[in-house]
Amino acid sequence: MKIGFIGAGKVGSAIAILLQKAGYHIAGVASRTSDSAQELAKRLNCAVLSKGDVAKRSEVLFLTTPDDAIASVAAELAGEGLFHPGQVVLHMSGAHTSQVLKPAAQGGAITLSVHPIQSFASVDKALALIPGTYFSIEGDAQGYDVAIKMVDKLGGKHFLLESEAKVLYHAAACVACNYMVGLLDTALDLLAQAGVPEGLRLPAFLPLVTGTVENIKNLGIPKALTGPISRGDRGTVEKHLNAMSGPALDVYQTLGLVTVDVALNKGTINEEQAKALRSLLADHWHGMH
Repeated sequence: MKIGFIGAGKVGSAIAILLQKAGYHIAGVASRTSDSAQELAKRLNCAVLSKGDVAKRSEVLFLTTPDDAIASVAAELAGEGLFHPGQVVLHMSGAHTSQVLKPAAQGGAITLSVHPIQSFASVDKALALIPGTYFSIEGDAQGYDVAIKMVDKLGGKHFLLESEAKVLYHAAACVACNYMVGLLDTALDLLAQAGVPEGLRLPAFLPLVTGTVENIKNLGIPKALTGPISRGDRGTVEKHLNAMSGPALDVYQTLGLVTVDVALNKGTINEEQAKALRSLLADHWHGMH
């Protein structure tokens, strides 16, 4: 099967390299920047082509451009009549559904979004992380078999997603990944206020974070939960609230209320304790706003 790539960023490059290793024939690559296209073509030993030539030669066409360029590239190719019935056209954006490829669908192509649930810092990191990664697949059911086979060849796992659910799915990914970074930044701010030297803050807390992730992996949620809320320790929570202010306090209260529910599900606190903790967190919120 001939596959082509328009867009030679981290994800597109890694997917192209891995699929070529899995036996797919690369029809060609195109990119907005010549350097990235040349670099990927060199790794694949294939040609750098125009967007139109890649589209014409590909049975499966990957639009791995930046998210905000997917629609315009699809419209441009459709305007030149470069999509055809039976061709599979897909993007790998977490934010967009396959609807962004409507111009391709109108040209007869089968359109999909196939999104890896992973964060990639570089092409080489992506090459290492993609095997074992889950992918969401959304779009035209006629393309499911092709997408599932490619995910399998990548060493990944998959699940199918309805188009209207994509926005909540992407929000979940942002909470799990992006907000984790924001949460750690909040923790480091509190350490700064506590007088912990800057160079020690992240190294001191990363083992705690990685240990927690391992506990979640091994025990699941809610069994991995520890700490004062899981024990119903209202006094400690109150001390924390009284010591904090600003955005860190908002984060503590909001996540505290969520964590009360987790502790209740774990069974380490009862309804009465949960009610007391919620009241404490909510009352403090109202008192500060």
